[in-house]
Amino acid sequence: MNPLSFYSKKKIREAIVKVARNREIVVKYGDKGFGKRPDIIQFEGDVLELARQGVTSFHISEEHWSDPLKLQPGMAKKQLDELRTGWDFLIDIDAEALEYSRVTANLIVEALKFHNIKNISVKYSGNRGFHIAIPFEAFPEKVNNQDTKMLFPF
Repeated sequence: MNPLSFYSKKKIREAIVKVARNREIVVKYGDKGFGKRPDIIQFEGDVLELARQGVTSFHISEEHWSDPLKLQPGMAKKQLDELRTGWDFLIDIDAEALEYSRVTANLIVEALKFHNIKNISVKYSGNRGFHIAIPFEAFPEKVNNQDTKMLFPF
């Protein structure tokens, strides 16, 4: 399926807009490179227009921001911490063979479930790997008396 046909689907556009809320997004134009940063998506029409312009994929930050458009290259950690409102925990699994990644991802998901973590997503990340994610909302507000949002990056 070509990207325009895929991103023309209403449910796909709705899902992208929902996940992209308060996050920086970067678009990819196939082999031609990436779009400008920072960028955001606010409306379903944004997704469709970008697909018409040749976007082949949308990359959405695991970090949540009060205003993603205020992000600039070279910002100090303190500045980033002031803008960051949360983050999703992401495990990126890549192995020499896809089957190794699949087995590893399954073991990690089973371990997370064993520890009563219920809100887990798994996505094929392309080539030889998977992304396992836990949304920020699944974490307590504080960990060891620190605001959880301040625990990024580890």
